[in-house]
Amino acid sequence: MKIQNLQKDDFYLLAGPAELTVRSGSLEAIAARLGTGEKVVVPLGKSLPIKTLETSSVEFEAKDDAFTKMEASSIPSEWDDLPEKIAKERVAGQLYKVIVMGEVDTGKTFFSTYLANRLIAKLGRTAILDCDTGQSDIGPTGTFGMLVMKKSAVFLTEEIPTHLYFVGAHSPGLHFLPVMTGLATMLRIAEKEADALIIDTTGWVQGDGGRAIKKAKLDIVNPDLVVLMQRGTELEHLVKHLPPSRIARLPVSKKASLTSQLDRKTLREMVSTRYFRDSHVVTIPFRQVFTDRSFFLTGSPLSLPGTLHSEKLSGFEGVFVVTSGPPLPEMTKEWPKDVAIRNFIAGDERGLLIALLSGAQDCLALGRLEEIDFLNNQFRIRTPYKASLEKVAGIQFGSLRVNEKGEEAGFLEPGSL
Repeated sequence: MKIQNLQKDDFYLLAGPAELTVRSGSLEAIAARLGTGEKVVVPLGKSLPIKTLETSSVEFEAKDDAFTKMEASSIPSEWDDLPEKIAKERVAGQLYKVIVMGEVDTGKTFFSTYLANRLIAKLGRTAILDCDTGQSDIGPTGTFGMLVMKKSAVFLTEEIPTHLYFVGAHSPGLHFLPVMTGLATMLRIAEKEADALIIDTTGWVQGDGGRAIKKAKLDIVNPDLVVLMQRGTELEHLVKHLPPSRIARLPVSKKASLTSQLDRKTLREMVSTRYFRDSHVVTIPFRQVFTDRSFFLTGSPLSLPGTLHSEKLSGFEGVFVVTSGPPLPEMTKEWPKDVAIRNFIAGDERGLLIALLSGAQDCLALGRLEEIDFLNNQFRIRTPYKASLEKVAGIQFGSLRVNEKGEEAGFLEPGSL
């Protein structure tokens, strides 16, 4: 541990991984006040700008060159104009909606946290919705996490999400409909629980997919303000339809740093492994739950030779069968003819990321599918969920696989199960 005395109104930068404790005095970090005895953990790949509010003493553990003094604040002065603008424009009783857009590594999450901390003092209940399923700071990978903040926060990864919506993977490319449904669902919740909502988006802003998904989000949310975090004009194509009064163009912080693909994966897995750290295995009978985003358990039971499970699906969808391996010709002789056969190989479900749903389809928790036990007609699931299993009414399937620790372990193509 290192101890350093800091002068009032000085600026510092602490690069992670690091841990800092205020021994005396007070600091401001991302617009959050840290007083005597308070501690902050800076994750790998993150940096924490610090302003001393008074002469202070800190204790920290970090690399030798991780704690540096700056000549001035790294936060652009334009950032502080927006809380004033939002407080003046917000209509009492209505949710004020802000969408933050930018390419990868432009500081969107940092800015969203900074803005939320400023708005808490001005408006009260402020929510942040993290829509970046691949680099999620609120909730584990593959989810939309929303935090309804009652007090300021420094790093959102250290906070427990107020609400989760399961998308199913760290990329929205094959999950467009869940992404849009999740956005609409979280928006309805925020309208009931918050005075202001800040939506932090992915860095996918260009190409057919990037343009389509961002335009759809803008149409669904109908934001009061769109914040463009851009170095040039790289986002202008997204807001051509909006009046200038609803657009704020902000410079990217000078300290916004590029994160390698390996570090991004490490950060994703850090959040996910923490989520599954205290998990345990539970069993849930087939008869207890409905299934979502799958064919499994959505049809009428059949009894077909050579299968572990079979069912007749709706209309033209055909027959869904589960076998222990690729079906042999002698097995299929008595199977229905002239219909589509959807064959799933038992065991391919292992490690699949799933969501446990309530009867109202709220996400209670995530889980790792250990096994579909066709002999005993039950699911075996590893999950941190500790409440009564009787509350679990549905299982929602994703496409990302994880190991027992929560680390990424490949994919299952959507529509396979």
